[in-house]
Amino acid sequence: MKKLILLIVLCCAFTAEAQFRNGQRNGQRQRQNDIPQTQQKAPDPNFEVEKYIGIVVYDIEKAAKKSSIKLKSEEGKLFFKTLTDYNKVVKGITRINSFLLRSTKEMVENFQKISMKSGDFSQQPEIIKKMNENLEPLSNTLKEEDKKLDATLKTTLSEKQYKKWIKFNKKLNKTFNQEVEAEVETQD
Repeated sequence: MKKLILLIVLCCAFTAEAQFRNGQRNGQRQRQNDIPQTQQKAPDPNFEVEKYIGIVVYDIEKAAKKSSIKLKSEEGKLFFKTLTDYNKVVKGITRINSFLLRSTKEMVENFQKISMKSGDFSQQPEIIKKMNENLEPLSNTLKEEDKKLDATLKTTLSEKQYKKWIKFNKKLNKTFNQEVEAEVETQD
């Protein structure tokens, strides 16, 4: 008889507990339904115009390390001087053309914002064409500076160091000489 009473008490206790928990879940569902879900906002456009046209200001110590160049050697001192001069020229070009870079960035980002809201990307080819026309003189100037840098480093560095230099620049999305880059890829 004691076992039967114990069994009935346990069944009642489990039933009460289950009903209590079920009531709590329903209450939570109602509260969740009452709170409106906020939609996630798409990230604002961030067009990196410097990266697009290939403006790179080198961290000389990192570049030397990646290219296996010891900065205390004669070759390293020349490498340091060459990159320092290149960085000064690139910073000067960037400073002189800062208005052009900023206006191009704003133009592209405004187009992206408007297009994302409206869903109409039909003006994209025109924006790209206008952007390329605006940036072409700057891009050509940078390519000339890159050619000078490449020629100087090609004569300064050993073949192995030069190949490492090209690999390092590929990671920075910077290209110099397609023939050398193709040669480096085939040897890997």
